[in-house]
Amino acid sequence: MFSFSIGFKIANGKYCWTGGHDRTVRLWNPLRIDPAFPPPMGNLPPPPHTGNHQQFDPDDIPMEDLARALPIQSYSNGFTHSISSMALDSSSTTLAAACNKSLVITDVITQQVKRKFQGCHTGPINAVALSSGCETFLSASYDRTVKIWDGRSNAFEPIMTLQDAKDSVTDMHVVQTNVTPSKTGISPSNTALIRTSSVDGVVRTYDLRKGKMTEDNCESAITSMAPTHDGQCLAINCLDGTLRLMELETGELLNTYTGAHSAGQYGLKCCVTADDATVVTGSEDGRAVLYDIVRGTSVQTLQGHTLPTCAIAAHPKRNLTSVMVTASYDGSAVVWANHEGFMKWED
Repeated sequence: MFSFSIGFKIANGKYCWTGGHDRTVRLWNPLRIDPAFPPPMGNLPPPPHTGNHQQFDPDDIPMEDLARALPIQSYSNGFTHSISSMALDSSSTTLAAACNKSLVITDVITQQVKRKFQGCHTGPINAVALSSGCETFLSASYDRTVKIWDGRSNAFEPIMTLQDAKDSVTDMHVVQTNVTPSKTGISPSNTALIRTSSVDGVVRTYDLRKGKMTEDNCESAITSMAPTHDGQCLAINCLDGTLRLMELETGELLNTYTGAHSAGQYGLKCCVTADDATVVTGSEDGRAVLYDIVRGTSVQTLQGHTLPTCAIAAHPKRNLTSVMVTASYDGSAVVWANHEGFMKWED
């Protein structure tokens, strides 16, 4: 399985998803060992509550001998090509996944395909997203467009097409907030944004409430982006090998991260840890590199894959920032955690 897309189950972070070249999306429990594939004797870490966990050194175990995670469920209906991107709704009941030029909507519980927008783009889909409550589905494509689909009807024509990008649209986020008026009389503050990145080097933010689009030029082809959890900044991964941090309100470049990872040939993903202290990127030499978000220096390297690390996801909880999953073109996805993080996750 060549893993192209990966992510944690949003609600609790105890499960993760992978999608790859085998035309299948898989749900895993990365904490549990698959009993069908036990690791070689002697290569298991001690139980997390025995008190001697600090004696275990994961570097002593070859990557191919690590325990396999426990598979929970797989979803292959409706997928005729590799899985290039996937997204879950906030309740983790609806899965949107892209395969080539098609967008497939699947019920996570029943495993049934609910909608399939086939041939909805003239080029492969690079990114997908869902709005709150699955009212709309979104797909961003190599054909330079973002299409928005009505999730409440059976129509197969988009309700809106965004076509401002001058090149392939590589990543996309939907930002929605709804603040209910309080007894103090404060008026509601509703946000509905679509943010896209493109090979033309521009981050575009569409404010659907105001009917306004803003552009921030990074002057290098963008492969992926990741917002900080406080909503103030955006990490932007570029093909020139520089990871940039931009302030969203002003578009100001706050920091750059370079030197420890390699880029230039592949579309590498990035993420920000839940405490907003570290920005993480894949690397074409098979590593994942962690940078201090303030100092801009490399603080750790995760070495394990044999081909470019194309996707990475950090655990959504602040007390589990050491836990992350990487996926590579070598066909593997690897769970990383120090023992303190492992024990917290187990609890």
